[in-house]
Amino acid sequence: MNSEKIKLLRDELELTQSDIAKLLNCTRSAYSLWEINKNTIPLHYLNALANILSVNIDYLVDLSNEKKLSFKKNDIDNKELGKKIRQARKASHLTQEKLALKLNTTHSVISAYETGKSPVSTLFLIEIAKITNKSLNWFLGKI
Repeated sequence: MNSEKIKLLRDELELTQSDIAKLLNCTRSAYSLWEINKNTIPLHYLNALANILSVNIDYLVDLSNEKKLSFKKNDIDNKELGKKIRQARKASHLTQEKLALKLNTTHSVISAYETGKSPVSTLFLIEIAKITNKSLNWFLGKI
């Protein structure tokens, strides 16, 4: 996560942390901790923030240098996200066990992500994107 980019984008829109927090429906203190990179922003808030800032979600997490990208402003569907994770894993010729090993977790966690039974952590999705060479925009159905 690139907290400097987030602050810069917020400043460009002349919004305060409180303004963004209201738009995200979270507390200013929670948002502040995300912006200074003290806490990891949950994926659904990261998606909403990209929608609010009208920027490429991959740009926010340093997976792309492309700031603006034509994309859909959508909410996260955990079942669809899970299908994409499975599709990317299989295209990368990885079993759930091999992907779990790369992420230092268990295959049951990967299974829960792929079935949509468990929300995917932001950091895990970023790592899955790097491992499978896919973008967060692709995983989230934004493009």
